[in-house]
Amino acid sequence: IMSIIMLATILTLMILIDTNVEYNYKNEVKLNNYIFFLSVIFILIILFIVKNLLKNRREQVKRIITAIESKTTLIIVVLFIALVIFQVLMIRNLYFETTWDVEHIMNTVKNFAKTGVFENNTYCGTFPYFSLYPNNLFLANIFAVISKVVILFSEDYIYRTLMVIGVILVDISGILMIKTIENFTDKKILKIIGMVGFMVFIGVSPWLLVPYSDTYSILFPISVLYNYTKKEKKAYNYLLIGLCSYMGYLIKPTVIIVLIAIVIIEFGKALTKLKEKSNPRKMAKNLTFVIIGMVLVGLMKFGLSKVTNYQSNKEYEISIFHYLMMGISQESTGSFSHNDVDRSLSVDKYEERIKLNKEIFVQRLQGMSLRDLCEFYTKKILVNYNDGTLAWGREGGFYDVINQHEDRLANIMKNFYYNHGTIFYLYTNIMQFIWIFILVFILIGAILKKFDKNISVTFLSLTGLTTFLLIFEARARYLYLYSTYYIIMAILGIESFFYKKNEEIKQLEDKSNIEKEE
Repeated sequence: IMSIIMLATILTLMILIDTNVEYNYKNEVKLNNYIFFLSVIFILIILFIVKNLLKNRREQVKRIITAIESKTTLIIVVLFIALVIFQVLMIRNLYFETTWDVEHIMNTVKNFAKTGVFENNTYCGTFPYFSLYPNNLFLANIFAVISKVVILFSEDYIYRTLMVIGVILVDISGILMIKTIENFTDKKILKIIGMVGFMVFIGVSPWLLVPYSDTYSILFPISVLYNYTKKEKKAYNYLLIGLCSYMGYLIKPTVIIVLIAIVIIEFGKALTKLKEKSNPRKMAKNLTFVIIGMVLVGLMKFGLSKVTNYQSNKEYEISIFHYLMMGISQESTGSFSHNDVDRSLSVDKYEERIKLNKEIFVQRLQGMSLRDLCEFYTKKILVNYNDGTLAWGREGGFYDVINQHEDRLANIMKNFYYNHGTIFYLYTNIMQFIWIFILVFILIGAILKKFDKNISVTFLSLTGLTTFLLIFEARARYLYLYSTYYIIMAILGIESFFYKKNEEIKQLEDKSNIEKEE
């Protein structure tokens, strides 16, 4: 019910309101969402008609699908190779260096690679960046270790190397996504569709060209889900759940949402089975391995901190209450606000800063009527969801150093992907259509699919992520690390739409045959 309400609300607001109101980071799509929505519905109607026309040729269709499924591995490998080739072209032709947080991290790690000194006191002129934002310290430590190796060849390769590693992590997440689909369903053709979905929505997204926490964390939520949804779980699966949850959390805190979802679902399942015979020893053993995985990451974190030897100053830290305050700012529609950063930095002491953040949050909340709140959160949902590009190019001074490589293909790709490109509108419209297509099928799956614990964990993770972004800082980009979940849920929606009726017919036929035999 939660999933259906959430998805129906998001789609309704996207279709009825779209860009008719003013809000921060409004998308750059030329067409209206209802056109995309009607296009998706039209496609569904056509597919439904074709499906009914082929009803009398069920055996022929089944043979064709079986033939395709027999080549599933080959097809996925070919698609994956094609994707990698395209990504190589993207790196070659679209390479650029960006500013915002990425610049602060890169300047730090480059300086560390050259001098062995890890510090950055240039945020807003004089503030220590990693004391303000310690959530980026673990990622910066990883970058620092890599940069120490890369600088043996050339300092110029550091940014590009970190970019390539990010692309590799994204591709590994795609492989795990396909394996996770296999955990959910035995229909091999859905793995092929899943691979296509990964390619067009994630694999060729230009976000993979930005070496930051989004690309470096995308692997962890899907790793946790893959290990959790395995039919036969070993001790190492639970170890990996703990390890990936905590490591991902240190890079991007929202990764922990999937572990919270697992705990909620498992706790609920345990409560429903209190009267049944349970195995507390097995549960304790599984939990122990999860904790061991977290401890191993803790040791890794300690080791990395010793490499860079950076001491964070707690007094400068931007707390979670800052993001809570920023999350209810009407001025920025709950997204990033320079004014709010200045407000927090105007207070020297950590506890006093928290007190100020809380006071401003309460003031803003009390200053809005019920209607104001509804309008505000309507806009905030649109900030998070109404952009199929996930707000590509909408951060700080985005294009700082642009690759000067020029040829016909490079120019076409730059004009297609760069926000100032002559055909960038094609990219935004294509991605908006794909995004609405995905959301529609997720809703179909939520309505038609019978929920088991695996589906419940996935949906609860997306619900948790959406809730988090409504409460704290809004960012469409923050959906990227869970993008594999959206693809998986859309695939299950496709399965429900195309296979549910066939399964019901098969069940009726089986029942009829049993009755005849009796």
